[in-house]
Amino acid sequence: MRLSIVRLLGGLLALATALTAAAPAVAQDWLSDRKRAEGPGIRLGDFELHPGIGIEGGYDSNVFFSDGGATSTAIVPSGILRVTPHLLFSTLGTQRAAEGEARDSATASPPSITFRGGIDASYYAFFADQAKNNVGLDADLNLVILPERPFTIAFHERFSRVIRPFTEQRGAGVGAARFDFGRNENDAGVDFSFGTPGRVLAGRVGYSLLYNFFDGTDFQFANALTHNFTGGASFRFLPQTAFVYDFQGQYRTYPSFSAGGISPLLSDGFNLRTRVGINGAFTNRLSLSLMVGYAAGWYGTRDDFDSVAAQAELRWQASSNVKFALGYDRNFSPSYIGNFMRTDRGYVNFQLMLGGSFLVGADASLGLVAFGVPVAADGTTALGSNTDGSTNRSDIRVATGIFAEYRLTNWLGLNATLRYTGDFTDYRYALEEMPGVTTLDPAGYNKFEGWFGVRAFY
Repeated sequence: MRLSIVRLLGGLLALATALTAAAPAVAQDWLSDRKRAEGPGIRLGDFELHPGIGIEGGYDSNVFFSDGGATSTAIVPSGILRVTPHLLFSTLGTQRAAEGEARDSATASPPSITFRGGIDASYYAFFADQAKNNVGLDADLNLVILPERPFTIAFHERFSRVIRPFTEQRGAGVGAARFDFGRNENDAGVDFSFGTPGRVLAGRVGYSLLYNFFDGTDFQFANALTHNFTGGASFRFLPQTAFVYDFQGQYRTYPSFSAGGISPLLSDGFNLRTRVGINGAFTNRLSLSLMVGYAAGWYGTRDDFDSVAAQAELRWQASSNVKFALGYDRNFSPSYIGNFMRTDRGYVNFQLMLGGSFLVGADASLGLVAFGVPVAADGTTALGSNTDGSTNRSDIRVATGIFAEYRLTNWLGLNATLRYTGDFTDYRYALEEMPGVTTLDPAGYNKFEGWFGVRAFY
């Protein structure tokens, strides 16, 4: 049924667009920074553990990313209860290694192997009946062989399961079928780094295998397998300034390519990005990164692309407690629809710590996201068009938020988060809700989120 296909693919496009937003939009701020998630810790021989739990109440003004138009599912707001236990673990950190009986070893040569990892699970209870309660999960392990040596090998394994909705829900009546929004990602890989003593010259190469898969049968046609090749080099010509080079190659395939009879909209392909630039500090407080290069994508059926890739970031640390960054990023990445998306995004973020116990941070970004045109087997566009009849979709993306935390003790804190995300586009989905009758559904949305909670971390 064309309505189902359009909404399924439209949902994946909304998901792809959402992933271009800042990380705090999809995860708890305090878990995205391990330094803030760790408390005093528990020492077990040469290892340390950091358990914790967070309990938060939240509100989402638009659970299913609806625009609220006449042909859309109505905007569904919901209160949310989120409970997140976590456990972080690692070999001894610098501070613990310098304490007590391990003090002498802190000045000795670094260990042969170090590792860091963690696991957390987030239970979401939605107060709105249209959304299903579910559990998200994150787990990671990073193992480094011969750290701080001329030649180092690093292995990583990361798994993430996200269950929050990313598109309009199917059906409106009681007992209507509901999408299963669970989406999973597993990333496993290895990196080899090498350099001269003092790291004046350094280089690295790496490979990872990334598998994205969905719980529900509705979205399994978009399961994707990505081979990711990375590398880079640097030459430090001043104590804190270096010329840098990096490259990334991605080969993406769809194992369930023909499922659902809509495979023409998905195409295997190869993306390449290569850049050169400079990364350095002008003073102890002011630093700058500049990167520029070339990006291209090749696909088996259509819509190859190539253009400039660039990144610039200015960082200012007014004091040990005040940090500010301003940047611009132009990048390309694979997309579930149209094969690729190009993102031009400016961003700013700020962080202030007062008295060692009160932290406040803010971020904002404004970007243009342009997508390749989805083409059906007969060569026609398959999803919709802009108000002027063109089929090249581009969205203006706005994301902003503020986060605050007050630490009552070194293991207990109160936190609050406010976020806004907006997508503005002329693009409209063509929905054939009845045979021969097509309606146009605007694709933009507005979404507000607010969270307040308490967390204990040791």
